[in-house]
Amino acid sequence: MPNTSTLDTPIVMLMTHAPSHPLTKRALECAQSLCANDSKTTVEQNSLTTTDFKIFLYSDAVMLANRLIWLPDDIENLAKNWQHFAMSHDLTIQVCVSAALARGVTDADNATRHQLQGDNLADGFELVGLGELAMHLHRATTVYQF
Repeated sequence: MPNTSTLDTPIVMLMTHAPSHPLTKRALECAQSLCANDSKTTVEQNSLTTTDFKIFLYSDAVMLANRLIWLPDDIENLAKNWQHFAMSHDLTIQVCVSAALARGVTDADNATRHQLQGDNLADGFELVGLGELAMHLHRATTVYQF
């Protein structure tokens, strides 16, 4: 786990692995640790806010944003776990729009624009361009890549 005794902000977490990859679970544990540490800080200690903590999904990690993923009960569903994490911490996880569309993940606007039948982007996620990641990396003091 990262040393969260003193959080530098802003923090960017870049994820590129599929939901089934072991690093996807490790990234979730890291994000939970960062947010758990934040809940213990006081306002005077430069607490972590949603503007200070950005999570960006690229490559196969975009499949975490698919609200239609289903797995049997004996297999951990990390996509659902990430979706729950985003909602419970009031975070909006950003998803590369090109990588998402190439893997069948879309929101309603892109479904209409590209004449797709329906959308499947989970709550707590938004499709954005790579420019968003570039801006976050430019101002980031800490970057975690999984």
